[in-house]
Amino acid sequence: MGTSLPMYVNNPGVEVTLTASEAGTATKIVDSNGHGCAGVLIRGVLGAIDSAGGKVTIKIYDSATVADAIQFYSVELDHTTLETTSDTQEPGIPVLTDPHITVTGDATANTKDYSFLVYLQKISVTG
Repeated sequence: MGTSLPMYVNNPGVEVTLTASEAGTATKIVDSNGHGCAGVLIRGVLGAIDSAGGKVTIKIYDSATVADAIQFYSVELDHTTLETTSDTQEPGIPVLTDPHITVTGDATANTKDYSFLVYLQKISVTG
């Protein structure tokens, strides 16, 4: 019987300035070499805001055009009292195309600096 080991995608953390409305175009998630990340399981996100206060919504889609995309994942991270917080998924959410992401802050988080890291696990089977 084969063995399967979890292999995670080494993707760089991303820093943005939050806005109060979701962008119409999502940003492609890339690995540390700048390649797309198709064939992954979304395992969650880790987010850090520059000062506690507000909530941040992170959404992951199957393509860049939000209006036409399929939404795979959505989470609201509560930074009301914590500067850093996370969400994890078990089991992961499979994404076979390159995932794209939007990050939106509520009225309190609007205009704050925000950094986040998406936890992605490669889908693999060994024999």
